[in-house]
Amino acid sequence: MKTAWIFDFDGVLVNTMEGHFACYSRALAEAGIPIDRDRFFAQAGMTGREQIAYFARAAGKSADADAIYRRKKEIFEERRPPATAIQSMVDLYRTLQASGAPVAIATGSSRSSVEPVIQAHGFAPDALAVAEDVMRGKPHPDLFLLAARRLGVRPEDCIVVEDSEAGIEAARAAGMRALRFFDTTR
Repeated sequence: MKTAWIFDFDGVLVNTMEGHFACYSRALAEAGIPIDRDRFFAQAGMTGREQIAYFARAAGKSADADAIYRRKKEIFEERRPPATAIQSMVDLYRTLQASGAPVAIATGSSRSSVEPVIQAHGFAPDALAVAEDVMRGKPHPDLFLLAARRLGVRPEDCIVVEDSEAGIEAARAAGMRALRFFDTTR
């Protein structure tokens, strides 16, 4: 069996995390909830609602995570933050795909924020797993296990390319190997 590759999206294939952080920061500030930048980046891969619930709990506040998430999406649509390619990871992605390796993208981001960027950058994953496809985001293994199922491969035949602590934990929980990517330009 060929090794399958599962790429995280935000912070691995494209630089979008700063834009997402700005949108979450504004939506949470409007709800009176502070956000910690380092914690946000460390938890990348959680679904938006999970991120919001985490910061609300950390602030000791009750919050309607669905309403705040809807507001975050509105802000995102208004701003349309740039999504520039992380060229070294895009090169790896394209090289693996050209070699015939099964390649998936698994992300805690929403389909509506991911698909336009996938199209703009010409990515053509063999499988895609997004936040709406699972009940739990990273560090739970759900996104990666779904991507493996959609690729038709066993979890132990997958290598995950990730940039966050939550993503590495999710890969381990899925029984997959992981390649940690550090973007030193961040």
